[in-house]
Amino acid sequence: MNTHSAGMDYDLFLCANGETYKLPANLQASFKKIFIRENSGFNLGAWDYAWRRLSNYRYFLFLQDDCFIERKNWLLAFYQRFQAAEKCGLIGENLNKGWIHSWDTLRGLKKGTKTISEAKRQRADFYYGKICNWGIDPGETASHLTSVVHFTSSDILSSIDGYKHTCNYEEAIAAEIGFSRSIRALGYRLCQLDNKQHKFIGHRQWSTDSFIERILQKFKQPAS
Repeated sequence: MNTHSAGMDYDLFLCANGETYKLPANLQASFKKIFIRENSGFNLGAWDYAWRRLSNYRYFLFLQDDCFIERKNWLLAFYQRFQAAEKCGLIGENLNKGWIHSWDTLRGLKKGTKTISEAKRQRADFYYGKICNWGIDPGETASHLTSVVHFTSSDILSSIDGYKHTCNYEEAIAAEIGFSRSIRALGYRLCQLDNKQHKFIGHRQWSTDSFIERILQKFKQPAS
């Protein structure tokens, strides 16, 4: 953030999971406020905790702590895309291609063009059941924006009552999908910021779309 200009003014907040969290002294001044809360609900729980205490803000860009800035005007790009895209409700850096298929295909109820493994069918069935139990309309597909980078408005968050609080990792993935589906159910669009994934904000878990980048990421991974 210090290297790449955001392109517009912003306030930076940190929501830390757990009372034992210690921030290096040289970073304390970077944040307008630091929230320290019970370590629960993963990053979605932290984001939900923060926005409920910052009700005077109209827009939010949520980042996981593994994120890093790739280029200048990173915040301006999100804001302008949100304003320009018709009926946009949520912007992210990665519209997960592995889950853009119909629920029936993912759950093994309908044969599709892509082979779905048994493990993925079981996961899809679990996510679908959870989303339905939460009263969220799952829609026809499981298309969603990964919850490492989210840009949305306080109006959208209020209309769907924020992020779901979950107890384990499997439920957290269901909540990630459910968040996108809740916004889609209201008639809003899910928008990837750029045709290239993670063009403005990168993440250690996710590489870009480029074939060369995927190869480089593979060589960077430690041997198992």
